[in-house]
Amino acid sequence: MPEIFENDIKLHIKNREFSNLYFIYGNEPYLKDFYVNKIIEKSVNKDFSMFNLHVFDGEESTLDDVASCCESLPMMDEHCCVVVKDYRFDKSGEEDRKHIEMIISDLPETTVLVFWMQNTEVDAKKNDKWKKTLNLMNKYGSTILLDKKTRSALVKLLVSGANKRDCTLSSQNAEYLINLVGDDMNNLLNELEKLCFFADKSEITKNHIETLAVRSVSVRVFDLATDIVQGRNEKAFEVLKTLLSQKEEPININSQLINAYVDIYRAKVFIAAGERADGAAKYYNYQNKSFRLNNAARDASKIDISAIRVCLEILAQADNKLKSSAVNKGLILEQTIVKLILAANGERVTI
Repeated sequence: MPEIFENDIKLHIKNREFSNLYFIYGNEPYLKDFYVNKIIEKSVNKDFSMFNLHVFDGEESTLDDVASCCESLPMMDEHCCVVVKDYRFDKSGEEDRKHIEMIISDLPETTVLVFWMQNTEVDAKKNDKWKKTLNLMNKYGSTILLDKKTRSALVKLLVSGANKRDCTLSSQNAEYLINLVGDDMNNLLNELEKLCFFADKSEITKNHIETLAVRSVSVRVFDLATDIVQGRNEKAFEVLKTLLSQKEEPININSQLINAYVDIYRAKVFIAAGERADGAAKYYNYQNKSFRLNNAARDASKIDISAIRVCLEILAQADNKLKSSAVNKGLILEQTIVKLILAANGERVTI
């Protein structure tokens, strides 16, 4: 069978007409979890799930266990559903591959077998085993790639979700919410639920979002970079203190700072060349995130390009220290912030 798409899996679930085999993968955790649970919900009567639903951890279970459940007939129900989560096909040998093909090539009509790659990255372009796996799954069943939605699709989802909750959300404010929270659907829908509760069947305003939405780590770190460049030194240290108190990894904070300064550098270069800042998105990987470059353009106007280069060197040095030093990592970050402030002010910094 060829690869299927989200609309196809919706129809399978709605009509309760399932493939015997599904291979579900992609980089959007919310959608993968959602559709696997919908398949379970619609294929197995919950009153008999003890007999007809079998969920395996791919890291711990054996193929013999999976095969045994696949061969069993449903008890007082139409289907027997077998779910295998995060089986590492990329680490399996030839014998395992043959065993898997033997299982999936002869599934009973009443069995729905789901290979669920929730926490495992499937990259058929870089790994030949994943490519063979997808070919094998398409030969005997259905594969479905569930990647992150485009920005426009997320905006429509949020606007529609607000309407279903008797609230209104403009496309512009939906964009703003995505900018603050990020493009993870689980986080976005959780924030939407909270905002609708506080809006109480009225319009969700930008002020609601600004006040109530929980910013993603990357957004908070980008705010930190802005505070440094804009000379808001006290606020910069407050943001850093908050991030560390919330147990955010110093290495991750520094990595996000590097991303922020790279954005500022690219925006600066493109503006100096007489181009728009977001023109850099054509040459670098800014999928659905070109707004970062427009935000960076604001900061780029406040700092000299030579100072940006010094800041990137400071952050590279901090990255090495954080990955190799036994010194207090929070202290390394604090020292890094001091150096970034000095560099932004045009002062000489020893690297």
